Amino acid sequence: MTRAEIIAEVEKRLGPLDEKAKRAIEMAIELMGQLPTAKPEPQWQGENPSFDQAAKLSPRERGRLLQALEQQNREWLERKLKELNARWLLVIDGEVVRYGTATTDYLTDEELLALCRERGKLPLLFMPLRPVEETTRWHPTIYDNDAYPTIGLRVLSDYATCDLIADFDTGASEVYLDANALERQGIIRVVDTDPIYEGSHLGQPFEYVVKFVRLALLDVDGKPHETKMLTVCIFDWHQSPFVSINPNCKALVGRDLCLSLQPKITLDFSRHETTVHW
Repeated sequence: MTRAEIIAEVEKRLGPLDEKAKRAIEMAIELMGQLPTAKPEPQWQGENPSFDQAAKLSPRERGRLLQALEQQNREWLERKLKELNARWLLVIDGEVVRYGTATTDYLTDEELLALCRERGKLPLLFMPLRPVEETTRWHPTIYDNDAYPTIGLRVLSDYATCDLIADFDTGASEVYLDANALERQGIIRVVDTDPIYEGSHLGQPFEYVVKFVRLALLDVDGKPHETKMLTVCIFDWHQSPFVSINPNCKALVGRDLCLSLQPKITLDFSRHETTVHW
C-alpha cells in the first residue's frame, strides 16, 4: 500500500485525521522502513535419493549424495536439532521422521531398512561429530614422557566379540572404532542403507560409517556393563588421523559411552592405570 492508501484506510476506520495526525502516520511509516527485516526461516531444499537408486550406488557414492544434501540444508538441520534438543535426526525430504536425544537411542539395521522400504527413500542421518580435543593422555605416544589413559572396551554382536584396550578421551564425545577390523570379525556390516561419509581431524581427512553397535565397559572384575549406541567406524584406521599422536591406538572412547553407563573411573597417574567400577 502507498502512504496515501494507508492514511485513507486509517480515516475509513477511525474517521477524519488532522494534518498533525497524518504527518505522524507518515513518520511512523518512514521509521518502519528503517527497521531490520526479520531473517526468513530456512526452507528445506532438494530431495533424498530414492532407496532403489541409493541401493545401486556404492556406500561412498551414497555418502557423497547425502553429504551434499546435508550441506545444502545445514542451517535447517541445525535449527531442527536445536528445536528438538536432539543429538541426531533422520530426515526425508524436509520431514524429521525420527530423532533421538542420545546416541543410545537409534534404529537397528533391520529397522532402518524397514523404514527405507516403507518410505521409498534413503534418510539423511544428521549427527554432527563433535570436535575431539587433543589433550595429554597416557599409553606410549610419539612424545617423550607422555602416555594415554586406556580403558577396557568390548565390542560385540550376536555372532562375535572383540575385546580392546581403547584410548580414553574425555575431550571426545563419540566412540571411534576400526571399521575394517570389525567387518572382518563379523561385528558390523556395511549394508544398502549405509553411506560412507568423509570427515576431517587434525587437518587430515578420513572416511567413516555410523553404526548402531553393542558396546560394554569392563569393571575391575572383568564384568561387562553393556549398552547399544551410535559409533563412528573409521575405514583404514591405521592410516587415519586417530593414530597420528598415538600409533598404538586401537579405538577411542569418549564421553557418550561413560555418560550412558555411568561408571566411576579412577585414573592413577603414578602407575598409569585406569580402574573402572560401579
